[in-house]
Amino acid sequence: MRNSFFFPVLVLSLICLVMTAALALVNNVTGPIIARSARYRAESAMLALIPQAVGFEQLSFDSYPPSVQEAYRTLNDEGYIFVVLSSGYGGPMRIIAGIDSDGRIIRTAVLAHSETPGLGTIAFDRAGAYEGKDSSLEGVDVVSGATITYLAHRRAIEEAFEAYRIVREMGR
Repeated sequence: MRNSFFFPVLVLSLICLVMTAALALVNNVTGPIIARSARYRAESAMLALIPQAVGFEQLSFDSYPPSVQEAYRTLNDEGYIFVVLSSGYGGPMRIIAGIDSDGRIIRTAVLAHSETPGLGTIAFDRAGAYEGKDSSLEGVDVVSGATITYLAHRRAIEEAFEAYRIVREMGR
């Protein structure tokens, strides 16, 4: 009677141990591939914003606004890239903004969001309205019906400009 209880427990424990080892092996094999793919996607997104860049150097300062997750400078002084996390109607949004050396938006893009398809994403379709704008963002209109998404997107661009100001003050 006693053996009938311990044998299934032993078998299940061995199965769990083998599966854990298999998952660890798969993670070790695929981890570097996934990381390389993420770096490639990130570099592609940055090049889409500043196509004339020859490469990027990651910048780090403690004084960035908390929403700024990453900051980069182009190696040929064409501009800067800022990745900003903002909170929209549907949840978090990751927005990337390219700002040239003169302090004007080159392009912006939304990397990830949970906004309502259709109405909520209309604000993203108008991201081109930011191109050429300075930190005043003068002339960029609110999207009717998608106000929360629009304000979150605009707030992210404003935070990117704040990070840009810090970078320039630090002499980068």
